[in-house]
Amino acid sequence: MNKRVLSAAASAALVLTVATGCGGDGGGRPSVDEIADGIQGGALGSDVSDKVATCVAKAFHDSDLSDDALQAIVDNDKDYKGSKEDTKALSSVSSESVTKCMGVELPDTDQ
Repeated sequence: MNKRVLSAAASAALVLTVATGCGGDGGGRPSVDEIADGIQGGALGSDVSDKVATCVAKAFHDSDLSDDALQAIVDNDKDYKGSKEDTKALSSVSSESVTKCMGVELPDTDQ
């Protein structure tokens, strides 16, 4: 299941960076709960526990992702195209923080 969840997380990131169209409704930054609901209802689906979805949502919420990018997650907006700033911010949400949410430890590559 961990490989499937990690694959789904990568898919969610890909949706934000390569989809086309316009973003959210400009109503402000979505809450962690709204983002978590969007994660479970969208690209990651119901395979993700509430705990994992909330942890990933918090990492996204605390990142520099724009309000529109987060709203696109909430709305499961497959037509959203993130800005260059969103792409950069998404890369700042480290693999380590997302995999930590999922209870997976990455191998130490500093050796």
